[in-house]
Amino acid sequence: MIKQHRQRKVLCRTLLGAAVAAAFAASMPARAFEIPTGDDDLVVRWDNTFRYNIGMRAQGQDQSILKNTNLDDGDRNFSNGSLVTNRLDILSEFDAVWQRKYGVRFSYAAWYDAAYSSLDNASTATANTLVNGLPVAGALSPFTKRYAKGVSGEWLDAFAFANFDAGEIPVSVKAGQHTVYWGDSLLLGGAVHGISYSQNSLDVWKGFSTPGAEAKELFRPRGGVTIQAQPTKDLSIAAQWFYNWQAVRLMESGSYLTFNDAALFGGDSAIVGPNPFAAQIPGAPANLRLWNASPIPQSRYSGSLGDWGLSARWSPDWLDGTLGLYGRNATDILPQQYATPGVATGLPSATCTAIGGTIVAPGVCLINKNATSVADLTQKGKFGTYGFAYGNNIHIYGISLSKNIEGVSVGAELSYRQNMPLVSEAVTVLPAPLVNAAKGQIATTALPSNGDTPGALGTTMHGLVNGIMLMPKTALFDTATLQGELTWMQWLSVTQNEAVFKGRSGYTAIDAVSKNYYGLGINFTPTWFQVFPGVDILAPISWAQGLSGNAAVALGGNKGAGNFSAGIAADIYQKYRVTLAYTGYYGDYATDPATGALTVANGTAASLSDRGWVSLTFKATF
Repeated sequence: MIKQHRQRKVLCRTLLGAAVAAAFAASMPARAFEIPTGDDDLVVRWDNTFRYNIGMRAQGQDQSILKNTNLDDGDRNFSNGSLVTNRLDILSEFDAVWQRKYGVRFSYAAWYDAAYSSLDNASTATANTLVNGLPVAGALSPFTKRYAKGVSGEWLDAFAFANFDAGEIPVSVKAGQHTVYWGDSLLLGGAVHGISYSQNSLDVWKGFSTPGAEAKELFRPRGGVTIQAQPTKDLSIAAQWFYNWQAVRLMESGSYLTFNDAALFGGDSAIVGPNPFAAQIPGAPANLRLWNASPIPQSRYSGSLGDWGLSARWSPDWLDGTLGLYGRNATDILPQQYATPGVATGLPSATCTAIGGTIVAPGVCLINKNATSVADLTQKGKFGTYGFAYGNNIHIYGISLSKNIEGVSVGAELSYRQNMPLVSEAVTVLPAPLVNAAKGQIATTALPSNGDTPGALGTTMHGLVNGIMLMPKTALFDTATLQGELTWMQWLSVTQNEAVFKGRSGYTAIDAVSKNYYGLGINFTPTWFQVFPGVDILAPISWAQGLSGNAAVALGGNKGAGNFSAGIAADIYQKYRVTLAYTGYYGDYATDPATGALTVANGTAASLSDRGWVSLTFKATF
């Protein structure tokens, strides 16, 4: 059974009610200035941006989502009308530049969100967070607690740069943790399907919290060296080499926008079914679980990582635009999942003994002592483990064109990827005698190492076209900015483990991969100047959705799944901004006819289709 969730209109009643409920943040004092150096050649700046955001859930919980025990934690943690964010963010940026040629840059982000101090979840039986191996409702794992609640922080930029001439050729070099992205992608969809994919980690959490955020806002700094040279006035060439890799920043387990309780570094467990020992062992949990034992860290450093790139951008006068060529070797930032059960049910006793297993109970065999033990199985419900793996050695080749056409800044890309991880079911890892290769299973001896993945791999094509237009004064507004981006992809071939590929023949679930996918994102922001002295009013509107097909790459998009945001903002003296906005998500999902529980979501937005919320944000930069 397929259930439709469409929330495409913002309800004025909801907006106004939330506006009354949300407290306005008073402006906060801050010191920031260009530090006097006494030397005209040396410029030192220290800038600080403060942002306070308060948000309230404005939509009731969907019972179908709540009935899925691996999708309900974030949903249960925040009941309708409760605060989903009460967050202060501080971004501090330091720059020191000598003679406009050499310098360093450091930036640091810090945050605290009081909304996570008290959570509403009381369903211990379905909780995925573990404390001492047992589920605890309303608790957060240390990783989720750090990034969702705080108080915490992290270094962003930390690099040195130099601009100089090599003979008559201008050269610029950046070394350290920095962000440089290639191509002409504009929005989140373009960041997934663009030439720049995996060039930097992506803050997908921010992308879903702030629909319409531009790709450049989502890229996270990465350690490496970037060299750019301009041998002629029309041609620039660049090279990159990375010594650092970071996984994508996803909405972690237990946070408001959790789309999978087992993901990623904040997920502790995945529920696999009822625990038959619960009635026999006092204190044993009601459900069996796989425990997160992923060996892949959120970041790693290596001089032999193998991530590099070359690019050339040509801007001849006759083209009146810029043509780019790119070649990159990349490690994926989005994972594939594998599961290692420690127990098999229904296995004959003779087979259990023959493979070195232990008979725990009639029809229950402990097949992998590294995945669980008799004590953990019976007392804590540990059925086995799961983990995440990231493909490497992805070859990306692309071409881009940027050009102004009739007042519209147009960008376009076409790229080809080899060895690209494809959307897959979790790969099952078993003792060699039990492996069924036809189902994509692998042996415990074939577990992936860092930089490898057991799921489906293949070749793909990706394309995008976007435009930015500044609209003149009309009877409706003083000016307006319109942005749009159309994305496309096609999978060409499967080169590894087609048995788990969600586009294979015979896979018929609602999220089955299509040969082609198209998606669209639009931002529209009308502006009215000086509505009050020193105050400009803006009305930002954003919408993104999969138009046709389901993409073959993770987060690539799904038909009918999308998000939107609409609001009103005030720019005050070009220094402060106050924004009131409603954000919603929608998509299709399949349900179990017997229980009504969501079984398969067609995309991340479908898992969040009951998570509409209102936010009030105050931002100031000094």
